[in-house]
Amino acid sequence: MTLTFPASPAESTPARPHHPADPSELKVLTVDDDPVFRRSMAFALEGYRFQDRDITLLQAGSAAQARALLVAHPDIALLLLDVVMEDNDDGLLLVRHVREVMGRRDIRIVLLTGQPGMAPMRDVMRNLDVNEYWHKTELGSDRLEAILNANLRSHQFIREALHTRRQLEQLLAAVDGASHVPDLTSLSQRLLVDVARLLGMPSEGLVVMWPAHTTAALVIGATGRFAELQGRPLDELNDPAQVLRIEQTLTSHTEPAADPEDAAAHALDLLIPLHPSSALSTGAGRQIDLATLFALWMPRQQPPGTNETEMVQLLVANVGAQMHRLELIAKLDRLAYHDPLTELPNRNGLLRRMHAAGERLSTMVLQFEDVDQFSDLNLMLGFETTNRLLQALAQRLRDEAGPEVLVARVDNDTFALLGPRDRLDTPLHRHRSEGITVSDGHFSAVLHLTGARVDLALFNGPPEETLSTARYLLNDAKRRGSGQEVAYRPGMEAAARDNYRLGQALHEALRAGEIHIALQPQVWLNDGTLKGFEALARWTDRRGQEVSPVTFIALAEASGHITALFTQVLQQSCHAWRVLEALGLGHLRIAVNLSALQLSAPTLAQDIAKQCADAGVPPDAIELEVTESAVMLDPDGATLQLTRLRQIGFEVALDDFGTGFSSLARLRSFDLDWIKIDRAFLGEIGQRPDHETLPGMIVTLSRQLGLKSLAEGVETEAQRLWLMRSGCLAAQGLLIGAPMPVSALPAWLHAHGHLPVQPATAD
Repeated sequence: MTLTFPASPAESTPARPHHPADPSELKVLTVDDDPVFRRSMAFALEGYRFQDRDITLLQAGSAAQARALLVAHPDIALLLLDVVMEDNDDGLLLVRHVREVMGRRDIRIVLLTGQPGMAPMRDVMRNLDVNEYWHKTELGSDRLEAILNANLRSHQFIREALHTRRQLEQLLAAVDGASHVPDLTSLSQRLLVDVARLLGMPSEGLVVMWPAHTTAALVIGATGRFAELQGRPLDELNDPAQVLRIEQTLTSHTEPAADPEDAAAHALDLLIPLHPSSALSTGAGRQIDLATLFALWMPRQQPPGTNETEMVQLLVANVGAQMHRLELIAKLDRLAYHDPLTELPNRNGLLRRMHAAGERLSTMVLQFEDVDQFSDLNLMLGFETTNRLLQALAQRLRDEAGPEVLVARVDNDTFALLGPRDRLDTPLHRHRSEGITVSDGHFSAVLHLTGARVDLALFNGPPEETLSTARYLLNDAKRRGSGQEVAYRPGMEAAARDNYRLGQALHEALRAGEIHIALQPQVWLNDGTLKGFEALARWTDRRGQEVSPVTFIALAEASGHITALFTQVLQQSCHAWRVLEALGLGHLRIAVNLSALQLSAPTLAQDIAKQCADAGVPPDAIELEVTESAVMLDPDGATLQLTRLRQIGFEVALDDFGTGFSSLARLRSFDLDWIKIDRAFLGEIGQRPDHETLPGMIVTLSRQLGLKSLAEGVETEAQRLWLMRSGCLAAQGLLIGAPMPVSALPAWLHAHGHLPVQPATAD
């Protein structure tokens, strides 16, 4: 992979020398004003190859640099674009520049955001021609590689389709133009020009006619260095061997024989008869007067490109006979509206059918189905096998949906089904839970599908917006995990707007330092002495209203603000510990919650240790809590992170134990100090025999594993006594103490007798 950075005051030296692009080179441009993110992106893509081809990674730190790179590198395939840079709408304006000013419809655009509220996904996907929209926090190495694989493959597919389509459009224009040419000479001249344009070469060559009842061929069209031969006998061409080749092409069913040396010199030449083979005689030479014969000759230095020979043959056949216009229109239609791999309608074909449905569309449902982990299948099985599996899946969906349902392929591994709602319910729900088995005749695979559903009776918008909404829902479903389905609900637009506003407010609150902590005390159950405190994030917005932690913490995770939120909570927790130390309580610990997203950061342990060191707080003063569901997202990665944290000196607690799905084997592998019993289980106390309650089982399990246990949400004296009797070591909850601001600590400690007794001094 080659890295290239634009010259700027901040970045003036390329990471590696940049060599001129060759036709097979793939270029990816990342645009982000955060140099740390750009370095992370370059590191993540180091060594990445697509279909055994290196990529060139171009990086820009601003929209202006990106525009310059897009001009300098017109063959960029993929744009990874930060939504918010110098100005809030820089990324969105760059999208419009690429699509509308530059006219680049082939480049794939993936929007990245750390601030999703700045540009609601639904509005962006509806108003702008972008292909994907991801939060930066979701870009693990596997996800990033999957995004690159999908979009580079899509770009390759589109470029090939666009090239073929442009050739067909040129072909159709040439045929149409030729039909209006009034005479044979003008038609021949136009044919040479049109063929040259189709092949991307200079217009230089001959159109030769051998009329019936004659013994010599005549040049009726000549361009370039042969222009002086216009209207002259072919014999006047100063190349006897080539004259013979042209005459043999005119009169023979087979390739003309030639001297090997001469054949090598003209091997790349374009030499095509312009008449059907039925016009030829069965004898040698021009002996039987059946019809006027025509041939086209154009010398070339380059071999024909993809489909070029066929295109030229189509052109000359139409010019020669004017018989295949309707067939060509049908081919162009098929290219524009059908997927060549599966023979299904493509996205354009689906849109055409939706527009044609008119009012009947409101009686239908649009369902998107995406193959889970399809990029992994590509890597394991190769493109040929996965293409055959896609063909098998397309046939299976078509067979099961029935004739009333339109099945289309709208992207690499994404299919759309459009039809009556009762025809789309049962089969897909079954496949969602069980998977769908497909076979290419040699290899079978169980594919799991993630879905998005739009009931068109509930959605009010044009077909293009409907497809964008379905794509947005599909991305939401994929974020929730494999085999999920998300359905459109009226009012989702309002929820998106509310999230947008709240996301903006959270961004400003973090910048202004408006997030504060409340400390909830934790005590040892055996003697009631303080164990420490848990730091809980609190946010009061500028209107004075409390925002639920459940809401704003989830928003911080989704918007990429979770690290900034954790940093502020940790800084304030360090300050709180310094207050405790000054009161003689430096032996206490403060517990801080880690997000699941933070566990994927490779430098997590070092970063936390540095923040504590900068604040003058030892690692053993901080306890880090992580939920059971968080560690199970990537158990192996979590094990490594927890081990690093404990090696530095932090204590680690597994929060909300019993609400996730970790196995006993996995629990043994985690490097932990504490297990926290979720408050939801304390309601069982007093309702069942002690040994049958979940809290009792968890306490026993923690003891057997050599771990300490702490119960959350203790609100009654009966709960406290039961926990103490069962062997639980510590507790927190309203019975112990409500969360309080740091400023209230000294008074609470004094009121509850937790301050150390000062030795008496002699008078």
